[in-house]
Amino acid sequence: LTLQLYTQLLFAVGDYANFKELARPSTIDFNVYGEGGSRITPTENGFDVDPDGSGVRNFAIEQPNFNFKSLRGNAVLRWEYLPGSTFFFVWTQSRSSEMGASEFNFGRDVQNLWSAQPDNIFLLKITYWLNP
Repeated sequence: LTLQLYTQLLFAVGDYANFKELARPSTIDFNVYGEGGSRITPTENGFDVDPDGSGVRNFAIEQPNFNFKSLRGNAVLRWEYLPGSTFFFVWTQSRSSEMGASEFNFGRDVQNLWSAQPDNIFLLKITYWLNP
């Protein structure tokens, strides 16, 4: 009889700033939005960009910041009830939480992850060895 436990914890946080574009092909020169006459304006859902400074929005950037958390775990109970014949009981649980906030706060992020709705999967498997 064995019990095996596996867990995987993931935290991923992205905070984007200083948006820019390549100035010319085959170079590493950039036009930084908000400098040199260009404008970038924060909005509720992201940013409005006016790269040529004409006062007209040319395009918008959706809010790219993210804070993603995930916890996955498996518990495997294995019982060899006869030589070569095995019974498995597997429980898999996964939780994930996503926020627009881009700052990492371990206590808050763990609490949000723990309060997230879990997905549970249960599996039974029985094998029987036929000895000819």
